[in-house]
Order: sequence, then structure tokens, then C-alpha cells
Amino acid sequence: MPLTLSLATHADLPAIVRAQYAAFHPNDTLHVLVYPSPFPVPESVIEKTVQRQKENWKSNVTWLKVTDDETGTIVAGAKWLFWPKNGAWVEKEEEGKRWPGAFDAEAVRKMRREEEGDVLEGRVGKGVDDREFVAWVMGRFMGRRGERVQGPAALLDMCFVHPEWQGRGVGKLLVKWGTEKADELGLKGFVEASPLGRPLYEKFGFVVDEHVLLKGGSVKEEWRDYIVPEYYWMERPLKEVAAVKS
Repeated sequence: MPLTLSLATHADLPAIVRAQYAAFHPNDTLHVLVYPSPFPVPESVIEKTVQRQKENWKSNVTWLKVTDDETGTIVAGAKWLFWPKNGAWVEKEEEGKRWPGAFDAEAVRKMRREEEGDVLEGRVGKGVDDREFVAWVMGRFMGRRGERVQGPAALLDMCFVHPEWQGRGVGKLLVKWGTEKADELGLKGFVEASPLGRPLYEKFGFVVDEHVLLKGGSVKEEWRDYIVPEYYWMERPLKEVAAVKS
């Protein structure tokens, strides 16, 4: 089955977002907090997420897609963020806008594109509708990024493959493109890997720095039975470039 990797456009986002939810929802604990939805995922959630991805598509963002050539179906996607040396990251860092400084319930509402009073029934996972809990999780999540992803860097913000196409090397295409780009730009790499995704990233030189378990019960008793977001913070060192002999 021929598969083609290419750069995505805004017009591809609806199909990419559908693959995103198929890959992550309802089992990925972090995804269901950041992108809450009933299951099956309704079209209204797809539309909101597409708009959210469009608004977050900044100059340093590259979206990739993988297409099944036989059917024309977009089966996978990845969102890479690059801050090259002497690039736009300098201005962003000076303005303090690379990562949010703090998360509160209002920030969670805006992040999720929720309207006041709009309660979606049937969301998956205990704690998903507790904005204070989600704010705590996102604060810890973004806090790590703020501490560790500074200066010139490459971050794999999101990478996913539709379940029907998993196990066919699709994920390798997405990760290989980004790591080669990072090497070309001379950038250290970062990714927050799920337990399932970790082996793939290790094949491309990412190394586990921390196993993160965000246990709400350690903060508040009422959060004790909430879902526990889990991921591996992984880093990929700068590629050593051999000196050119004259």
C-alpha cells in the first residue's frame, strides 16, 4: 500500500484531526484532558479542534501528513515546532510568549474552546471536566517545556497514526523527517512520548530523561480517583558533525 509523506496545509486539518482523535481517544490520558470529547467524537468537537489547530499554526510550526495513495485518505499527522539559531525564537523568548506563564480555569476554558455553560455529556475519564485539575496538569506539563525547551530547539508536539494504518512504518516517516530537519538546523530535540510511542522515538536517538506521572491525588484528596496523565520526557542530543578536512 503506497504511502506518501508531505507538508500539510490548512485544508488538510479536518482529515488530520479525525486521525488525531482516532489515534488518541479515548485511551490516551493526556489527550482526553487537553482535547476533551464524548466517545464517539462528535462533528462539533472535530470542528472546534480544527479551528484551534489553525489558530495555533504559527510561523515556527510545521504540520506533516501521510496519505494512503490508493484511497487518498490522510492516515497520520505530526506537528513539529522549530526554533532555529538566530531565528524568531529570540523575539518570542524575550517577550515570554514561547510557553504560557501560568494556567488557571479560565485559561483551560479558552484552550479547549469551551463556551460558558456548554457542558458536553459523556466525556471520557474522571477529572476531565474539573478545570482546576486540568489547569494543574497543564501547569506541570507546560512548566517542563518552559524549563527545558529554551533557545534553539526542535519539539515534536504531536505525532499520531490512525489505528487502521498502525504497524506499517507510518510513524517512522513522520519522526524521520523531523529529526533530519533538526540535524540540518543544528537543533536539540524534545518529545513527550506515550508509553506506546517511546520505542519509536528511541530508534531515532531520543533518550528518556524522566517518566512523568501526574497524580492529582498527591495534591488534593478529591482528585485521587482522577485519571493519571503519563508520558516520558525524552531528549535528543545535537548530532555531532564531523569536521571537514581541507
